[in-house]
Amino acid sequence: MTTHAGRMPQAPASRAAPARSAAPARGADRAARRAFRSRRVWPAMLAGLLLAAAGIITAIEVVSALVGKHAGIVPYERATSWLTGHDWKSWPVLAIAGAVALVGLLFLLAGLLPGRSGIVPLHGEHRDLVMGITRRGLKGAAKSAAREVDGVTGVRKVGLRRHRVIVHADTAMRTPGGLDEDVRRAVQRRLDGLGPLPRRRAVAHVTYRES
Repeated sequence: MTTHAGRMPQAPASRAAPARSAAPARGADRAARRAFRSRRVWPAMLAGLLLAAAGIITAIEVVSALVGKHAGIVPYERATSWLTGHDWKSWPVLAIAGAVALVGLLFLLAGLLPGRSGIVPLHGEHRDLVMGITRRGLKGAAKSAAREVDGVTGVRKVGLRRHRVIVHADTAMRTPGGLDEDVRRAVQRRLDGLGPLPRRRAVAHVTYRES
């Protein structure tokens, strides 16, 4: 489990410390989501490297042209001769322009849309103290809760979705009856105790397997 702590709230001197923080829980939840949001390091690094390479090549070409010796890194003559044989409506030019626009759009979406973080934020009471749990830790908590149910012999898989936690458990009973619901309730209690954001609904599938 991971925590991020900021300045802890101080109780006023004229009043006793309240039992609960006065800050809205919704503000604490938003702070936790921002703290553990995926930063998309790889797209940012790739965009930075491309821009740096373009800037370096441009600088070399400009300096070499000023001193009267072209570096020749960019084949201007070849590009010019190719462009003179194609107008703006030809499909090669449109294809290149579309590819460049698509790459730019992908980088823009990578910067605007949140990625999948390795840390799941947890519900809190104050925005200066945010907590999170790893996806592996959340799966482990659900698996542990399912294993504690009477009749469950093992847990094969735990799937973590944005709004659901799906548990696939095994039992040695040929007619498990309401074991699915028992496992679901046990996992849901564990999830409600942790308080992942967004709130996740437990789903359980219990299958008979010979021991």
